[in-house]
Amino acid sequence: MAAYIVTCAECGTANRIPAEKEGVAGKCGSCKAQLPPLYLHPQQLDDHSFDRFVAGYHAPVIAEFWAPW
Repeated sequence: MAAYIVTCAECGTANRIPAEKEGVAGKCGSCKAQLPPLYLHPQQLDDHSFDRFVAGYHAPVIAEFWAPW
């Protein structure tokens, strides 16, 4: 079972997140603060979902834009 470490922005505690919890926000095991959802794979967004995703995700976001032309 793969797991990843997400550091709590509030208290600095390292939290182990199982890979099957991708996209689910959790809580810090120490201070119970909200942890950002963990994304292991790129998320395909469109002009309707991009702003909502970025506004609700309180961690750095890397965006790649492309067009078919």
